[in-house]
Amino acid sequence: MKQHLAEAVDWRYAMCPLNTKAERLGPFRDLVSLMQDRAGPDRLLPRRADFKMEDFKDWLGRIFIARVERAPFNLRFTLWGTQLVEWWQVDYTNKTLGSLSRNPSLWELSEIRYFEKMDQSPFIGITSGKLTQHNRSYIKVMAIDLPLSEGIGISHVLSAHMRIAMDDEIETLLPDCPITIF
Repeated sequence: MKQHLAEAVDWRYAMCPLNTKAERLGPFRDLVSLMQDRAGPDRLLPRRADFKMEDFKDWLGRIFIARVERAPFNLRFTLWGTQLVEWWQVDYTNKTLGSLSRNPSLWELSEIRYFEKMDQSPFIGITSGKLTQHNRSYIKVMAIDLPLSEGIGISHVLSAHMRIAMDDEIETLLPDCPITIF
């Protein structure tokens, strides 16, 4: 069933251990290094307040920050970058995951489950896919999803995106990353 849902939204989801060496995450290595540094030795995950926007200067416009909502579990975007608006042709700021897509329920059955798993047992997430659900199937992106926490569970997800070629896959772009496909 997971495979069918992932195909329906044209996305793939992967999990990578939090303690993965940053250099194994290719183009995302600086973000992972920053996340690991900000978590420090006493916490598993950094807090949202541990970052400033200038920390992401190389990724500006290609970042989203989403706040985790509970009962029911969902993500609400507090920041949706300008480049993401251009790629998706929608602004998800203050909207929930997939709510502006052609079929929002598909996201509830696929990507929401991925983020629920991240909440239960945090990991570095890697996703890739085409923007088919937004009538932009000629655009494919890959993203890193970094969990943030204010205590128990994740409170936010910080995600950075890059446009990739149609034949690129997670495994070919991050060959040294110890991923598990979700």
